Amino acid sequence: MLSRHADALFWCGRYVERAGDTARMLDVTYHSLLESPHVEARRSWMELLEVLHLAEAYGGSHDHVSARAVSSFLVVDAGHGGAIVPAIALARENARSVRELLSTELWESINTFWLELQSRDLAADLDHQPYALYRLVKRRSQEIAGTAAETMPHDDGWRFLLLGWMLERALLTTRLLAVRLARHTAADGTADDFDFYEAVEVLKAASALEAFRRTYPGAMTVENVVAFLLLSPTFPRSVLYALRSAEQKLDQLSRPGRPSRPQRVLGRLRADLEFADVAELLHGDLHGFLDRVQGDIRGLTDLIAVQFFRNAEEISVLHAVDGV
Repeated sequence: MLSRHADALFWCGRYVERAGDTARMLDVTYHSLLESPHVEARRSWMELLEVLHLAEAYGGSHDHVSARAVSSFLVVDAGHGGAIVPAIALARENARSVRELLSTELWESINTFWLELQSRDLAADLDHQPYALYRLVKRRSQEIAGTAAETMPHDDGWRFLLLGWMLERALLTTRLLAVRLARHTAADGTADDFDFYEAVEVLKAASALEAFRRTYPGAMTVENVVAFLLLSPTFPRSVLYALRSAEQKLDQLSRPGRPSRPQRVLGRLRADLEFADVAELLHGDLHGFLDRVQGDIRGLTDLIAVQFFRNAEEISVLHAVDGV
């Protein structure tokens, strides 16, 4: 497979997952402000921006925080790669560049999604029925995932698509935990439990509420929520599950023999999670652990790019331009 084709598929998967995750978190934040009797609106919107790693970008172009301003920034603002409409446009462009590798059904699913967003009055949606827009984005993202799984041959193209998809998912779930737990865990290892509304909000942001209740029918404690979203081996949106899936695809894409550097980094990270103990994490440096997981996933993306897409010199130039 050509490196540019692999690159396009990898990022197509990441952008579709990013759009779906952003819509889900917007939807949860919007409804939490209606359902929770004591939630602070500004704090909720700022936490959402922090989860999406866009607080600094938002602050650079906005002087106040409001539901309308944040929603517009995360849906239509073309000034960053995290907004839903630009993300789907980038996913479509990447898919178009490898059209011959995609099934007709998958291309039509992505293209129809983009055309549907272009045809809507998004400003009116955000003003009057944002929940309907978010539901549409979530549904279309899930349709793309299902169409890809059912109509693409599970060859190298599929593996690169899913590799990007799973790494993006693992990163967003880790950020969600890191930001939402900041108010409940202290440096001395003590942890306060969520109240009911907070626990529901965190779990809904990962589409995990029903699955969590079946796994932990008791209280929604911080320990149980962390165990489920970080370490569940069966829930598809947990960090461990996503990294296991990514590792499987990376192993299939790599040459036999000694593991490559991306394989070693991902293998160590997956092993750290598999053997982690939730109680030890909560009474230790949980935030340091989550920061390291995020850093490893971001670094892994560069290592994959060096191995499959670009050389090390190109990566260095891109980092210098981006100020990374």
